Amino acid sequence: MSFKLWSELNPEALKQLKPTFGIRSWNHLNLSEKQTIWKHLQHKYFFTENNERYNEVYYEFDSDFFDNGMIMEIIDELNTLYKAKSYGINFLEFRTEDSACLDFLSLFMKEDEYVVIEMLSLTAKQLIRKDNKNKIIWKYFDEFLNDLNELFSHFGLNLCLTRAGFIPKQEDRIMIEVYEPVLQIFSNPKWKEVNQHLSDAFSEYRKNSEPSFSNCVTNTVTAVQAFLQIIVNGKTGSGDISKLVLQAQKLKLIPDDSFSKDIFKNIESILMRERQDTGIAHPKKEYATEKSARLVLNVSMVFFQHCIV
Repeated sequence: MSFKLWSELNPEALKQLKPTFGIRSWNHLNLSEKQTIWKHLQHKYFFTENNERYNEVYYEFDSDFFDNGMIMEIIDELNTLYKAKSYGINFLEFRTEDSACLDFLSLFMKEDEYVVIEMLSLTAKQLIRKDNKNKIIWKYFDEFLNDLNELFSHFGLNLCLTRAGFIPKQEDRIMIEVYEPVLQIFSNPKWKEVNQHLSDAFSEYRKNSEPSFSNCVTNTVTAVQAFLQIIVNGKTGSGDISKLVLQAQKLKLIPDDSFSKDIFKNIESILMRERQDTGIAHPKKEYATEKSARLVLNVSMVFFQHCIV
């Protein structure tokens, strides 16, 4: 006999202890929720020390994952990428560790979702660089990924961190069985160009506008094309999706049973129709919607999953 928690015996108690927020964006969080998320991250990833000195507050980030030097690089890169905005205004004026740490905390608490997620993306890139430097590929990054996604899920946030960047939140089963294994495989340098197109697709999707959804469709279909070119030719360069699928099946590089042939035919039809109608590679009949962009992403990920996982 195993001891059960009260929440396991009483569904009403579980609802109170772990409320369901639905799917929402970072901008829907209140300040208290953002502070709670920060505290959970801070204990493991960021140690913050405040010292009053000459009526000023000094910040120090120091943990096994990040230090002040890395935070300076994150804020500096954010300012370099977006000079007109210069989000790290304190660091822009005073290039000190304290200024960078102050900007990091201030942006996390006060800025729009686009800025916060971009800053967290740069934070994740710092961990990838640290992993590469220490020759322990994906060690620090994957640990940060797992903790951040678990934390985001408790607050119902609509994004997940992957090795290809932040992507729209999917059903747990889709994430576990399709997205995660595919993106882990694509993190191999062999698939660099495929991964880059997918990263661009996810980035465009997050911009949440009609033009960006069309860009998302185009980048996703290009990722499928690049994948097939590498499968068949060993490199990207030439070949349309329809012909490449046939070649790959003939060479037994992807499944060629009758069921798979039907699936590939339907997938190709969906992708080509969406790229023709809403993508930017051809004159479009209309802009893509969030729903159509998500469909193309999911169909493509299922295609990859069926081919390589």
